Amino acid sequence: MRRAFAISLAAAMAVATTSFADTLQVSYPTDLGMDCTAVAIESARMDQIIATANGQMAGADGSAQGARLASTVAMEGLARSGMLAKMPGVGMFANQAAGMARQRGESVKAQAAGTVQTANTRKALLSGLYAGKSCDAPPPAPAPAAPAGF
Repeated sequence: MRRAFAISLAAAMAVATTSFADTLQVSYPTDLGMDCTAVAIESARMDQIIATANGQMAGADGSAQGARLASTVAMEGLARSGMLAKMPGVGMFANQAAGMARQRGESVKAQAAGTVQTANTRKALLSGLYAGKSCDAPPPAPAPAAPAGF
């Protein structure tokens, strides 16, 4: 029974961890020096960052729900086995573990939401740079050749 309880608590405390190696900024000093290809590549990178952050938010929701379920299962098992009566405070520990997992999930969601907002703002800035550099404009027509002999 103790093993099942330990497994339930481990499941309750397991949440996805997130760390962004580099802090995303809206603009960088080198942005103005990028050519059209670099702007397009950076815009695609923002799309990837947004997709990853959205996945992290969904994973954090799933982890919080899993922790809540694991806590409920652990409490039910403890109640049915009589362990709650034999070991006062064990239920409080299980509830605290689930609460910590929920808080961690909320923290991950908040960080990911901030990342999405920053990436969307950066993408808007990159769109402005792309348009400002006339990246979609057709290349200029070649100048007519001068007549020979003049």
